[in-house]
Amino acid sequence: MFALLPAAHLTAIAPTVEEEPAITPLERPRDEAQPAAPAWIKDLILYEVATKGFTSPRGPESGTFASLKEKLPYLQTLGITGIWLAGYSLCDPNHFYNIWTQYAVIEPDKLDPSLGTKQEFKSLVDTAHSRGIKVILDVITHGLMKDCPLVRQHPSWFRGGSWGMADFDWTGGHTDLDDWWVKIYTGFVVECGIDGYRLDVNIYRPDLWERIRRNAAAAGHPIVIFEEINPAIPGVTDFSQRENMICASESGLMNEILLDDIPGFFAHKFGRSGFYEVEIRYRDGEMHKGNTKGEGPIEVHLDGLVPGRASRKVGEDFGKPDGLPNVHLTLDHIERKPIANLTIHNEAGEQWQLRSEAWGAHPLFIDVPEEALYTGILGPKAEACIATLVWGSSVQLSCHDNGWAGFPLDKNPYVAQGSRSIFGYSFLLSPMIPIFFSGEEFNAGYHPLPTLSPSLYGGKDAGKGRWLYGSMLDWNELQEPGHKAMLADVQKMISIRRQHSGILAMTPGGDAPNLRAVPCECAAKIPVPYLRWNDRAAIVVAANRNRDQDAAIELVIDLAGTSIDGHERYIVTDLWSGAAARTHSAADIKSFAIRVQRDGNTGGGLAVFKIEPTA
Repeated sequence: MFALLPAAHLTAIAPTVEEEPAITPLERPRDEAQPAAPAWIKDLILYEVATKGFTSPRGPESGTFASLKEKLPYLQTLGITGIWLAGYSLCDPNHFYNIWTQYAVIEPDKLDPSLGTKQEFKSLVDTAHSRGIKVILDVITHGLMKDCPLVRQHPSWFRGGSWGMADFDWTGGHTDLDDWWVKIYTGFVVECGIDGYRLDVNIYRPDLWERIRRNAAAAGHPIVIFEEINPAIPGVTDFSQRENMICASESGLMNEILLDDIPGFFAHKFGRSGFYEVEIRYRDGEMHKGNTKGEGPIEVHLDGLVPGRASRKVGEDFGKPDGLPNVHLTLDHIERKPIANLTIHNEAGEQWQLRSEAWGAHPLFIDVPEEALYTGILGPKAEACIATLVWGSSVQLSCHDNGWAGFPLDKNPYVAQGSRSIFGYSFLLSPMIPIFFSGEEFNAGYHPLPTLSPSLYGGKDAGKGRWLYGSMLDWNELQEPGHKAMLADVQKMISIRRQHSGILAMTPGGDAPNLRAVPCECAAKIPVPYLRWNDRAAIVVAANRNRDQDAAIELVIDLAGTSIDGHERYIVTDLWSGAAARTHSAADIKSFAIRVQRDGNTGGGLAVFKIEPTA
């Protein structure tokens, strides 16, 4: 989907030193025969489980496959459709944050005996399937612990290191390493029925995951694959975990556009509006900025969508379209001198760079005169294309990385913290694949494992860490009214999403969802209400994030342009409160008064109405 500048241009930009292993751009497969994502992806609601802290049958860090299996009836009732299992391999018990984690993997093809046997693992997967729940495994793609047997047995397979581990030499031409890798993750599918993979850090070798995907499809078990950060690769991966994050993992800062303006968020995605700032760092140390508000010496103009670009393959023309459009920006008044890097960011916290110096930055395509490819001189004008669309789309409420090193030690790393508005308006009712961490559905308290350190590599302040992966759920909290009420409301949201999936499911393939803002009047500050529809009905979602006051809202619901416009009367069903359906005239719909209770309480924070023509 994305394209980097050709190698000649990249070498003209000063190199940087990073802890992350180097990534060699590889051609992204565009084979239409590549297995498509399974049909169930559009209804995927992904629930992350850190196995050892999810349950505690024998005290802290004692969760197992068997104890997780006992919780499957609860998860089925909750309504989630997929488990992201972040704990199954043989791993180091204290490398990160002084606790056991999937990310300090020793032998990826072996189950950790402290979690259970292969039979217990397979029983967990089979039982999950019988309850309509898919199981997706976390894969550590960059390397293994330095003292693991494989490093000693195959030293040529490794080169360099990151995160205190030995990194695989993915570009060294080791076909035996490639085959070993493909065998492992094909085996989990064929032998255990695993439904997909989440790729930690990076994909590195799309061709290997293409093979794994093909093997799974050939075995009659198509899978879903998603990366932590990078955009989806059509035919190989389906979406990105961090594509749209409601909250920053390290600071807890919220993404205001996802919280307050879902219609505006999609207008940004499709190039219809948005704030973009460009920062150019020159090799002489000088830095210039500019933005779409006209501030700064660099002029930045938003031009809408243009055909997308694909990565350059030796022997092919650069900039081959990949099927998805990119947002196009025109940059003017650039200094005519060599640049070190160019960065673009928007108000939603997304970032694109010529060189990915920042964690989570996406690559950037710049259309410049040919001479710039060799000199690194862009000025005075350039055209930038940034990808905002992917083949699948996800939104993350929380994951194990919330509370990362540096997170305030006096704050809770969970995101919603009882907010029905955030959970519903911004997350479960948006047209994206929802991803959230276990416990958030009942507003779980944060209970760090006794050994959890706030430092990445541990060693001090045991029990004071805030990394969400190291939280130990206290299921007794569900006996308390507040936690029980939150769970009931989240169950209702998930039920609404699933019962009306024809309107509310994820919109695949980079297509614009049927979604637009609903004009309204309200004395209180509230998120922008939105309308979603299909050819039979429409759903209006409104919210109130205020925790100290109810919101009286006058909605102006205009159905023009939808598939249900032009009828004289409509049936309106209050999906959130469960009140009896009522019939309204078309005029009534255009002036529709509702009251949304204050957030953080039973039945508060949210309003959801279904509108359908009378027979």
